[in-house]
Order: sequence, then structure tokens, then C-alpha cells
Amino acid sequence: MKEKSKNWLELADSDLEFAKNIFSNKNRLHYAVHFCHQALEKILKAIIQEYTDEFPRYTHNFKILWEQGKIPLAEDQKLKLLNILPHYIGTKYPEDIRKLHQTYSEKFVHKIINDTEELFQWLKDYLLSKK
Repeated sequence: MKEKSKNWLELADSDLEFAKNIFSNKNRLHYAVHFCHQALEKILKAIIQEYTDEFPRYTHNFKILWEQGKIPLAEDQKLKLLNILPHYIGTKYPEDIRKLHQTYSEKFVHKIINDTEELFQWLKDYLLSKK
């Protein structure tokens, strides 16, 4: 694996682990969702770095990234990614902090983490097996 790809993957693994730790502590759950987004973004960038001759685009948009990497996602995977996508902005630039805390209930964040883990594992398997 290319060194730059390894770096992206290491960061992605770390972000996912951090999201799970935040969730297990049940404190500031919206940060768990933010780091789920970061983990997925970085593993998409690892795939781009590994399998194209391009540097990953400067974007947080999963659709742009999976298209740049020509990643063969199933429709349900695309939908899950698109469902997680808006939470980057929502957690980073909240307009109403009370709304932020209401939106990110334990049940909601648990679903985001489960979806992230499922997507992340598929993407990681794709990254590591596409030799």
C-alpha cells in the first residue's frame, strides 16, 4: 500500500475509534457523528490515493469522493453515505445548540455509528483487497 494511503487509513481508523469512544461515554454525542463522517471521508480518500493517480479533492462531500475514486457502491451504501453526509456541517456549524442536542439522541447516534461501521468495513475490505 502507498504511504499516503496508509496515512489516510490510519487517520480514518483513529476517527472511527474516537467516535465509538465518545458514544460509549454518552457525552456530547454530536461529536461522535462528526467523527463518523470524518472516518468515512478519510477512508474514501485512502481509496482515491491508492487506486488513482489523483490527490483526493478538497471536499467533505462523499458523492464527489466516491465518484473520484470510481468506487462501486451499491445503492443502499450510497444512501447510507448520503444520510451521514449532512451531519458534518450540522455538528461543525450549529445554528442552534439546543437543536443540536435534541437531534443527536443516543438512539440516533447509535444508528449512525452502526451504519458507519458497516460502510467503513466494506470500504476497508475494498481498499485492502483491490490489488
